[in-house]
Amino acid sequence: MNIFKMSEKTIFRYNLALLCLPLVTSNGRSSRVDRVKGNDLSFLYGYNYKDASLNRYIQELKYLKVSDRLITATAKFWMDFWRNEYPDETYFVCYYIDGNTKALWSSNRCYKGRVTMLGRVMNCLENVFIHDGKGHPLYFQTFQGHADLGKHALPMLTKLTELLDDPSAHIAVKRILVMDGGGNGVQTLRAFKDSEEYYITILDDNQTKDRKFKHICSEIEYKYGNATLVDCKIELLDSKESGYLYECRAVVVKWDNGRKSVLITDIPRDLLDASEITKKYFDRWPMQEKQFRDAKSGVNIHRITGYGKKIENYDKMSEKHGEMCKKITQLKTELEKPLSEIEAIEEQLTDLYQKERTFREKSKIVDGQRVLSEADSVELKNHETQINKYLRQQRTLEKEHKDAFKRLKKYLKEEKRIRNKDKVYRIDTELDQIMTCFKMTFVNLCSLFLARCMGHEKFELQTLFESIFQLGGVAFIVNEEKRIELEMNPKEPELMDKLNKGLRILNTMNIRDPDGHPIRFNM
Repeated sequence: MNIFKMSEKTIFRYNLALLCLPLVTSNGRSSRVDRVKGNDLSFLYGYNYKDASLNRYIQELKYLKVSDRLITATAKFWMDFWRNEYPDETYFVCYYIDGNTKALWSSNRCYKGRVTMLGRVMNCLENVFIHDGKGHPLYFQTFQGHADLGKHALPMLTKLTELLDDPSAHIAVKRILVMDGGGNGVQTLRAFKDSEEYYITILDDNQTKDRKFKHICSEIEYKYGNATLVDCKIELLDSKESGYLYECRAVVVKWDNGRKSVLITDIPRDLLDASEITKKYFDRWPMQEKQFRDAKSGVNIHRITGYGKKIENYDKMSEKHGEMCKKITQLKTELEKPLSEIEAIEEQLTDLYQKERTFREKSKIVDGQRVLSEADSVELKNHETQINKYLRQQRTLEKEHKDAFKRLKKYLKEEKRIRNKDKVYRIDTELDQIMTCFKMTFVNLCSLFLARCMGHEKFELQTLFESIFQLGGVAFIVNEEKRIELEMNPKEPELMDKLNKGLRILNTMNIRDPDGHPIRFNM
C-alpha cells in the first residue's frame, strides 16, 4: 500500500484535502475534484490532487479499517475541546441523540429502512449521532438499514463515556441523554435502570391515556414558556414482555395554545424540577435539531459517498419463509376436502374457458357491441351460464370455510412476496464512516469559527459557504508569511464588518499552512 510509504506531511495533505471536500465539491464526493471548482484544492493545501489520487487514498484507509479509531480519536478531541471552551457545564451534561438516514439507490436487495425525506421504505444506511449540549456532533456509528435509536442510544453513550471520562476529575458529572420519540420504548427505558446515565424522552399520543397516570401533583407555571406543568408518575406496558409494567416520572406539558406533550424521565425531582426537565428537552430543537439539519445539507452528510457490498444469507427472512410454508401446509391439510372439490371445479372451468374463448375470437366488436351469428351467440351464452354456475359453487365452498380460506390467501400472497429473499447484500459501512468523520470535523471547525471569531453568531452552513467561504481574493507570500487579501462584498456591508473583526481574531490563532508559513488574513 502506498500509504505506508507516505511521509507524515503527505498524509496530512491528503487528510486536509478530504476535510476540504465540502468547499470544493457540491456533493462531498472526491469524484468532483476533477472539475473546475476542485482546482481550489491547490490553494487550500498546496497540492492539486486529482480524484484518482484521493480515491486511492480513501480506499487504502478503508481496507486498513481505521474508521473506528478515527471516530474515537475525533470524538475525544472535540469532546475535550468543547469542554474547555464551555466550562460552565459541570454537574449536568446533556447529550442529544439523533439519526440520519441515507438513501441507497441500488437494484440489489439491501437492508431497508424508512427514508423520511423521500417518504419511502428503501435500501439505506443510517447514522446515529450523539451531540453535546451545544449541538456539536461528537460521536456516531453507521448501521445497515433502519437503526433502532432506542436500542443503540445507551451503548453508544456508555462507550463515549468510557472514552472520555477523566478519572482525576473530582466532580461527579450527571449525564442526561435526550431522545426523541424514537427512543420511548419500554425496552429502551429499562436499560437505564442499572446505568448512571439519565434520560429524557417524549411519549406518543397513543401512550398517554389518562388512566396510566398516578401520583399527580398540582399544576405549576412553566418558568421558560407559556405552559403549565403537571409532575406525576406513569405506568407503561412493555410490548415485548407480556405483563411487564414500567413505572417512571412523567411531566405533562399543557401549552397555552391547547396542545399537550408528555415527557418521561428517570431524573429524581430533587435533582431537576419539572420546568428544568421541560426546558432541557425542548432546547433540543434550537440547540441541536436545527443546527444539525443545516449541517447535513451543507456538508452532504445525508448522501452516501461510496460503498462496497457483499451478499449474505438473510436468516430472518429464511425463518419467516419457513414459518409461512408450514402455515400454508397446515391450512391445506385442514381444507383438503374443499380444496379437492375446488380443484375439480377449476378443471371444468378450464375447458369451458377454452370453449368460450373460441366464440369470443369469432366475434367482432362494433360500436361497443359484440357481433356474432345467432347460433354462436346461443352457444356463447350457454358457456357463460355454465361458467357462472361453477363459480357460484366455488364461492359457496369458500364461504363455508370463510376464515380458513381468507388466511390461506393471505399466507400465499405473503409467501410469494418473500420468496427468494433469503439473500441480501450487506453494505460496507467503513468508507461511509471515514468520510462522515471528516465531514463531522468540518462542521465542528465551522462552529469553532463562529464561536471564537464571529462572537457566537448563528449562521447556517450554507450561508457561511455563500457569504464568507466563497469570497474572492489573492494570496501571496511576503517575508515567509502567507497573506490572504479577501475582496469585500459591497452587498453585505454589515456582515463584512463582522467578518473583518473576526479575521483579526483569527490572525491571533497562529494558523499555518502545510509548508509552515504563518497565515494572515486581511480585507
